[in-house]
Amino acid sequence: MDMSLHVTTATGLVLVALASCLLSFNWGMYRFFTIPHGSNSGIDTIKLVGTCFGIGSLVVLVMLGAESIIQCLLALLLAAASLALFWWAIHSNRRQPLSFAFSDDLPEHLVCVGPYRYIRHPFYAAYLISWLITPVATGEPLMTVPLLVMAVIYTVAARLEERKFAASRLAAAYARYRQATGMFWPCLPGHRLPPGSLA
Repeated sequence: MDMSLHVTTATGLVLVALASCLLSFNWGMYRFFTIPHGSNSGIDTIKLVGTCFGIGSLVVLVMLGAESIIQCLLALLLAAASLALFWWAIHSNRRQPLSFAFSDDLPEHLVCVGPYRYIRHPFYAAYLISWLITPVATGEPLMTVPLLVMAVIYTVAARLEERKFAASRLAAAYARYRQATGMFWPCLPGHRLPPGSLA
């Protein structure tokens, strides 16, 4: 079988994997996260920009295709990691869904199980991983723009959420939790949160 056919087939798998990520995130946006006080400019911005970049990533992947089988495999691993982290975070919040990014409510509970034992914002981490799929598969440098733009948006949203915790009745517990976890990636093993330490 021709190598180009292998790459085309692998590109199709990457396309399906990326679409699975985007559909999962879309489900979370409309079926899982809550917007207690209605929409605002921050919520509207993250929805619009994320949707446009998501569609753009799919289009670029279709138009350019993957450069090699190796890049396809790396992209598929990224998609698997993104989906696994996203659904692990969903499972950890199944009893009390979280409010949407940029919502102006104060938090009522602190989650420190599942991926939250290692990182404070696993949803944003899952999204960031997904923005790597297209640039890794296609080798197109311009496709790092969505990653960089969304990284800025997620960082702003995460810092806003941490300020909300600091202003809530959970401030002291969150301060301890913050010292033991990383924002988007785990901190050093010696600083990890012990199981049940804040439960």
